[in-house]
Amino acid sequence: MVMNLIYDENLWTVGHFFMWLIIGRYFLKSWLIVIILSITWEAFEYYIPYDIAKETWFNKFTDLIANSFGFYVGLKIRKYIDSKKV
Repeated sequence: MVMNLIYDENLWTVGHFFMWLIIGRYFLKSWLIVIILSITWEAFEYYIPYDIAKETWFNKFTDLIANSFGFYVGLKIRKYIDSKKV
């Protein structure tokens, strides 16, 4: 039961983390854009008619947390690498 919950509900959350880590490292610096994109995507997932996008509200919330944490880590990596380029 617990393993199914972890696999079914939160495996995609790991993907969210790494996707936003890469975005924070290489592409964006704006928290506002990240928040807008994250919330918009989760709202879009609510309305699309595919079973793969159906998830609990709790999982949508954890996706937003994973997005934010991934972006934060990506920005920190960017800052660290940029400071070493002097």
